[in-house]
Amino acid sequence: MILLQLGVSLAATSENSAVRDLAAAKSFAFGGIGVAGLMSEGERNLRAVLERPDASQQLQAALAHATSAGELYILVGLRRCDHAAYQKVISSLPRSNDDVEVARGCMISREPFRQLLSQIQDGRFDDYLSRPPW
Repeated sequence: MILLQLGVSLAATSENSAVRDLAAAKSFAFGGIGVAGLMSEGERNLRAVLERPDASQQLQAALAHATSAGELYILVGLRRCDHAAYQKVISSLPRSNDDVEVARGCMISREPFRQLLSQIQDGRFDDYLSRPPW
């Protein structure tokens, strides 16, 4: 019984960790990045959150304390799992003028939050989450 409780506790901690780490993301990246073309930690965390039955609620709760990069991941996730919540959030989100660190392949740059938000609205990141993780 104790091992079962420990297993449940560890699973809950792991789930909370993915949401927490997603909200704290320092950069925004989808697809293979870096020399090895690995999945970014942010994308991996978003995929983990989206597997949960309460993904929308978790993402919406995390939005309140998210970094700019974290907000972008959360918006991609809400667009994927709960379009009504996505529309509500996008209409009330303050339009940040901040630049966000973005990794695309081997290149790291800074791009305006508003520009990335526009790309999310256009569905440019939707396809990444449709692909199986590698």
